[in-house]
Amino acid sequence: MTGEARREQILDVTHTIVDSESFHAATPNRVAEQAGVNRSLIYQQFGSPAGLFVALIDREASRAAAQFANAITGTENPEAEDFLARVFDGVLRAADGHPATWRLFLFPPQGAPPELHERLARAEAAVRGFLTRELLRSMPDLADPDYTARIVAAVGRELLQLRLSDPEGATPERLQAILGSLKLNAGNRSRKQ
Repeated sequence: MTGEARREQILDVTHTIVDSESFHAATPNRVAEQAGVNRSLIYQQFGSPAGLFVALIDREASRAAAQFANAITGTENPEAEDFLARVFDGVLRAADGHPATWRLFLFPPQGAPPELHERLARAEAAVRGFLTRELLRSMPDLADPDYTARIVAAVGRELLQLRLSDPEGATPERLQAILGSLKLNAGNRSRKQ
């Protein structure tokens, strides 16, 4: 196995442990044992357990950012009736395709290092920025675009958390119906005004 492949394997094992239990459970001994490597390799690759966790967080933050960017590609037409529904649907598909990545940020595990919360704050700011821009394109006279974007982001986050925590009950159709009933669709509002 190449050094990079081994590194990814260690990160994958760490992510599995963190996702199912917590950061506290991902000890160097346990990660090494489950990865089938010598514990010293973890220190060679990451410097310390904290370095391992930061590498995992950075990798998953990059993955989630790429998944979000892919999910919103082609949704930038806020005049379309189902603008926010299309954005949410794309993000929902990303979360369904990579639930462990999204759980890391939507349900930060116990013992999460501060870097996780820093990356999460940056991601939330980027999402709010996207929503603010798109809402202003369809509603240039929106009285409070920042707070509106915060509310839309909070609703989306809550719906994604429901999907990840109760996939059988929180079906995509059910979540889309809830989103539609909230009348948060920017395109609908702009046409009715």
